[in-house]
Order: sequence, then C-alpha cells, then structure tokens
Amino acid sequence: MPWLLPSFDLLLPMQWNALLVFGSLLLAGLMGGYVVAKNAWIPRITGYLLVGFVLGTGGVNWLSGDLLKLAHTFSDIALALVVYQLGRYVDIGWLRREKWLLSTIASGAALCFTFVWLGLEWRGMARAPAMLAGIFAIGTAPAVIMSVVRDLGAEGHVTRRLATMTALNNLLALLAAYMVLPAIATDTRTSVVMLLSSTLYAVCGAILLAYFTYRLMMLLARVLGRERSGQFVLVIAIITIVIGAAHELHLPVLLTMLMFAILSKNLDLRYDLMELEFGVASELFIVVLFITIGASIALPDLFAAGATSVAVVVLARLLATTCSVCMFAKPSRLKWRQAGLLALGGLPMAEAGLGLAQLSSSCPETAAAVAPLLAGSMVVLELLGPIAAQFALIKSGEGGRE
Repeated sequence: MPWLLPSFDLLLPMQWNALLVFGSLLLAGLMGGYVVAKNAWIPRITGYLLVGFVLGTGGVNWLSGDLLKLAHTFSDIALALVVYQLGRYVDIGWLRREKWLLSTIASGAALCFTFVWLGLEWRGMARAPAMLAGIFAIGTAPAVIMSVVRDLGAEGHVTRRLATMTALNNLLALLAAYMVLPAIATDTRTSVVMLLSSTLYAVCGAILLAYFTYRLMMLLARVLGRERSGQFVLVIAIITIVIGAAHELHLPVLLTMLMFAILSKNLDLRYDLMELEFGVASELFIVVLFITIGASIALPDLFAAGATSVAVVVLARLLATTCSVCMFAKPSRLKWRQAGLLALGGLPMAEAGLGLAQLSSSCPETAAAVAPLLAGSMVVLELLGPIAAQFALIKSGEGGRE
C-alpha cells in the first residue's frame, strides 16, 4: 500500500495555540528589546511595550480577543514572580530601624490620594470616581520597577527604598480601594451590605489564602532542605497554585501575592527558605507580560479621558511623591539628589486593571466611570515610567553604570 501524506487544507485559517502564541511573542519581544536597548537610557521593557502596541488594537490588531486572553495567562505568572520578589524587600526588622521610610510611604499615599482627588473634582469629575482614581494612583508599577532593577543589577540605598515603597504603595492602594469603596460607590443596584461583605471576603480571603499557602510552602521547604534547585521548583509551584486559587475564589491576585511574599520574608525565622534568583526563567514571562500590557494600550483612551485630566493624574502623583520624599529626606539620611531621583523612580503607575477588574463585579457603574481616565493615564505612564525609573537608578550610581 503506498504511503500517503495526511490530508489538510492550506486554505483553512491558522489556529493559534498556547505554544505558538508564547513562542511568537518571545521572538517579537526579543527583537523589540534588542533594538531599543541600543540606547542606554531606554530599558528593554519599553521595546516590549512598543512591540505589544504594534501587535495590539493600536496597530495591526493581531494580539486581541482570544489571543490576548491566552497571553494574559502567561503574564499572570510573570506578575506573580515579580510581586513575590518585590514583596521580599519588605523586611519588618529593617523598617523598624528605617522608621522614616514608613512615614514617607504613608504621607506619599495620603498626598497622592488628596492631590488626584481634588484635582479631578476641580476638573469636573464626580466625587466617587475622582476618589477611586486617587486611590489607584497610589500604586507604583511592580513589574516596571523590578524589571529595571534586575536589568541594571541595581543595589543600594535608593534601590531598596524604591522597591519597598513600590510594594507597600500597592498594598495600601488595594486595601484602601476595598475599604473605601462601600462609602463612595454610587451603584444603585448594589446594597451597602453587599459591598461590605464583598470587601470583607476579598481582604480576609486574600490574607487567609496567602497564609495557608505560605504554611504549605514552609512545610515542604523543611522537607526538601536548603537545596537550591528543589526550592526553586517549590516556589514556582506554590506561586502557580496561589494564582490559580485566587482566580477560582475570585480574590485579588496582586493583594494575595503581596501578602504571600511579605509573610514568607518575615515569618521564616529559621531561614528554611533560600533567597532565590529567578533570572532567565522569569525573563521569558516578563517579555510576554509587557507585550500584553502594550497590546492593551489604546490611544483613543487618552482622548476619551481628556488630556487635561490625564495630566492632573500624572503631575499630582509626581508632586505627591516628591513632597513626601523631600519632607523626610534629612531624617532618612538621603541627599537631595537621592531624594529627587527616588521620587522620579516612583513615576510608573501600577496597572489599574490589577485591582479594577475585581471591583467592577461588585460596583460596575463606579468602576466604569473611572476606567477611561486610568486607561488614559496608563498610556502616558507605561511609556514614560520605565525610562524615568531607569534614568533615576543610573544617575543614583546604583545601576551599574553612570
């Protein structure tokens, strides 16, 4: 019997699966990062963002719909790895000695909320969405900060403060959003009791899930011993479980991961868990993460929100951070140059979608009112933020090159 080729129809449209999407995004991001990194002041992640923008709705519209949802699976893993490394900068013992840093973070969050809220209300925005925008503006982009820190090999006074501020700013922003929402929500279809119960479930559920998965990880770490490859696989496995469980239980993923990382850093008194460097493994997912973020950038969002309102958010964030850092620069033993660079480094704003998606299910009207402004702000800050962070760390002398 003669051997026959399997029948297939070349005219059928290509079906993109997870492997094809992952590999294609890695190749596209690799080339974009290579081209952009030829300029020492522009981080590679800016190249990934630009590639994502070209592939997304702002360009050829290839990375959209189901393909974008598939890419989000990989970006969730990247974000979890980044947040885990970021959260481990929050050392309670160190913060007790650096008590002025906590004052800087608390005052910066309060000023950012106040400046953004009052600025937007002055621009004519309703009070509830203006206050919610002020809360989300507190958060600093964890993936941007950690990617720039890792690429530069940055280490020092400014770097550690920037990483700790980023972790705690996000923690404060998410907790504040859930706590304040029942008081400011304007949704007529959602009762106050329902909002309060949703808030309680989200916050307490995230803390409990973080604690129980931390206990599981520590138990297995003691069994495996201080062996680097085994603990590396263990941490990746537990982080993946945390992401999946948070999604299934409808809990805020970023809040859960931050709590998990902070617990693993500060409750491990016997040092059973080793400090791990994820290196190349995390870089694969980081590429996909920033391409996905870039694909979500839509220039019409900038015009829909209004350029003036977006400028209010960007300038209010920078002013609030600068005021808080400079206010406590002297007792924190920071030079004025370091204080200014620290404020500039905190310019990248955390993705609003990291917390807004969960809130939109309980109060869709309030979330919808603020979504265009936050999306418009992200268009500006996703492009300028990484460059500002890299510039700040290089000029501080902690970025490996001057």
